[in-house]
Formats: sequence, structure tokens, C-alpha cells
Amino acid sequence: MRSKVSNFKCMLVLCTLGIISMNVTAQPRAPKKAVQQQTQKNKNAKKYIYLTFDDGPLQGSEYVNKIILAEKIKISVFLVGEHVLMDRTMDDYYKYYEENPYIDEYNHSFSHANEKYDEFYSHTGKAVADFQKNAKLLKFSYKIARLPARNMWRIDGRKRDDIPSGSKTADSLQHIGYKVAGWDIEWQHKGVAATPIQSVDEIYKEICTMVETNNTFTPNNVVVLLHDEMFQKKWEESELKQLIDKLRTNKNFVFEQLRFYPQ
Repeated sequence: MRSKVSNFKCMLVLCTLGIISMNVTAQPRAPKKAVQQQTQKNKNAKKYIYLTFDDGPLQGSEYVNKIILAEKIKISVFLVGEHVLMDRTMDDYYKYYEENPYIDEYNHSFSHANEKYDEFYSHTGKAVADFQKNAKLLKFSYKIARLPARNMWRIDGRKRDDIPSGSKTADSLQHIGYKVAGWDIEWQHKGVAATPIQSVDEIYKEICTMVETNNTFTPNNVVVLLHDEMFQKKWEESELKQLIDKLRTNKNFVFEQLRFYPQ
């Protein structure tokens, strides 16, 4: 009788000669070319930029309107009813926005919480009624809202809160059919002077970094927060025009309005 060692040696020889095969399956490795193609595809994917302007109409709204008419890009503005009623000039600025085919108008509350945010959000029913009052006054075409001084999201079954105060108001607005939109990045501004804090180059680089890292609420979608009062220069000189020009240098960037979010 052959020993087990002899039998094993025999099988090795037969395997070497190809007479029998051993049942060994190698783990497949993704082809390097396929990985490179997928990486390139991600780089070439469209990136949607949503420029959103809060608190209008204010000083600066006139120039925002002129820039957008000249540049012909889509933007979104969140309006405060109390500002529209402030005087004839603000009412005119509101009408400019209404007539501008590149601008969508959305709900930013009637009172802007009277700048007393914790108190405003502690009474959910009153806060929601404030939004409803604004909708009745300004007759918005779309049920999209942004909470004053709160970065909160309620879109497509997903939610995100920056702080607890205001969360119940956001939930209630969603319950009555609103999309609640926050933002991914803010172009900050100084209080009294209202001038931009980051330079055009700085905010452009921040937007590009967010796109590259997908550090946004939705990948390939970047919502930028701005304020009307930041842009009180003529459109040729405005930092807003400069930012738009820079964003346009990237062939994958597409300007869009929030009613189409997310893409």
C-alpha cells in the first residue's frame, strides 16, 4: 500500500503535468484601467452650484439683480416680507426680482424672527404662521423655505440641524409640504459695512475644495449662502461678478436654482 506522502507527491506531479486540476480560485482584481476610468468619470461629472441670497430685499438687491441679468445665470433668493413693506425702494427691488427670469424667490419668513431667534423658535406654531404670512403676502411659486439664522435641511426624507433651536419649526414646515434648505458654505460678511470677509479667490477655493471632497449635504451639489447687502457696487466692479467669472472657468460647474435640488 502506498503511503499518504507518496500519494500526495503523485498528485503534485499530475497537477504540474495538467492531467488534473486543483480547485483553487484566485480573487479577481479590478483592472487598473477600469479604476482610472471611474476616477476620471467622477472628475468629469457635473457639479451643481446653487448661489442663494438671504434677507432681501435690502440695499444691494438692485445690484444683485443687475449682475444676474447681465451674467444670465440661475440663482435663488430668500425674501423677508417685512423688508418688502419697508418702503417704496424695497418694493421696487422685490419687483425687480419677480421680473427677472433667472431668479427664483423663496420663503425666509415675514419677520426674520425680529432678530430674536431663540424666542421665535420656542413658539413653533407662531414661527410657522410667520412663514405662512410671508407666503400669502409674496405669493411664492414654490414651497421652499430657509429658517432665519439656522442651517437646517429637510429634503427628500433627509434632515440635518446645526443646533436644536428651530428643529421643530423645520419639522412642521416639512409636514405642511415645504422643502427646508440650509447651505454648505457661506461667503461671510462684516456686520455694519456688510463687505465680504473672504476674498473672491478664497471663497472660490473653498467651493472647489468642497466639490473635490464631497463635503456637502449632497455629493456634487454645493449650496452657497450669500446676502444681498454684501454687493452694493456696480456690477462691473462687484465681487459677485468676479466670483461668477471664476466659477465659469470650470467647465463642470453648472449654476442651478434650489427648486431643482438635488441633481
